[in-house]
Amino acid sequence: MMDLSDYRKEIDEIDEEMTRLFEKRMDVAVKVAEYKINNKLPIFNGGREAEVIHKNVKRLKNSNYESLIRKYFNHLMELSRALQQKRFNEINNYSTELSGRIRDGKLGFQGLEGSFSEEAMIKYFGGNRETSHYETFEDVFEALKKNEIDYGILPVENTSTGAITEVYDLMNKYGFYIVGEECIKIKQHLIGLEGATLDNIKEVYSHPQGFQQSSEFLNVNKEWVCIPYYNTATSVKKVYDLNDVTKVAIGSERAAKLYGLKILVHNINNQCENQTRFLIIGRNLEVNENCDKVSVIFSLEDEVGTLYSLLNHFAENNINLKKIESRPIKNSPWKYLLYVDFDGNLNSIEVKNALKLIQKNSEYFKLLGNYKKFS
Repeated sequence: MMDLSDYRKEIDEIDEEMTRLFEKRMDVAVKVAEYKINNKLPIFNGGREAEVIHKNVKRLKNSNYESLIRKYFNHLMELSRALQQKRFNEINNYSTELSGRIRDGKLGFQGLEGSFSEEAMIKYFGGNRETSHYETFEDVFEALKKNEIDYGILPVENTSTGAITEVYDLMNKYGFYIVGEECIKIKQHLIGLEGATLDNIKEVYSHPQGFQQSSEFLNVNKEWVCIPYYNTATSVKKVYDLNDVTKVAIGSERAAKLYGLKILVHNINNQCENQTRFLIIGRNLEVNENCDKVSVIFSLEDEVGTLYSLLNHFAENNINLKKIESRPIKNSPWKYLLYVDFDGNLNSIEVKNALKLIQKNSEYFKLLGNYKKFS
């Protein structure tokens, strides 16, 4: 009668044979990749993979293992696709160097000089550019629509407070394209006039994001009245214009210097690693071989399995999702638009396959852009 050590020895022998066969299978997968590349065929072939699973399920003698062998071959083919994609990239010698960011044209951002949006604009485009600033996010979109500017810079996400949903909604409403992104570290400071002290503060001005990012500091000073304003830089200017030591703002060090105000308390944001991601938007789709991030919108119906089936198209094509944001569809209760960011280039076969399937199975679909990730 066999004991545990005998069973383990048998498993070791099986594993040894499986490892040999696995290596052999991967070697063939590389040859398949080279054939596909030479003949301009897609890496992913859903019909072929379904056929492989079906054939091997039929070979089972014990039907109790059916779900397990399906999982086994699904994972095995994921590894095969990843290996084929790696070989595809090696043969095509894809460059990962950053393409030039400098684009001609006039730039627009929300807020005033000293705003974080202006800081992101300067970091992305460099200085000495023709710029315009606008009161609201939608004003930037309108300026782009009217050809007043060629590119707009808008905050879309903060590591502390999450998505800026208004910008997502405006992206869908106006139909412009994302052509780039930038990320800057946000340091919020309490800013006031000379002579202002913590003891005499009555009102605090800032953008709602500024309040949210500094909520822990503000909760210690609940007697202060927080007054939402258009922008952190606009809030600093408001305090300057009011010329009242009882009124302060939450904003950047640069804004404080621009308006000759002093920082009463440095770094009041909740998180020391407080960062905001900004989108660069333009009227036209701009894509080159260095673009490695894609953004799309598609509808999500209120039906069982819809979310899984749509997102599974990314997994099937070995695509890494970076972010998913849902927004309700106006006048359609319990129906949503999904904003999805993922790694890839529109010229990639895998990306083309995934987007084709999602577009086919969604009532609404829109490409937002393909651009270089911030570095």
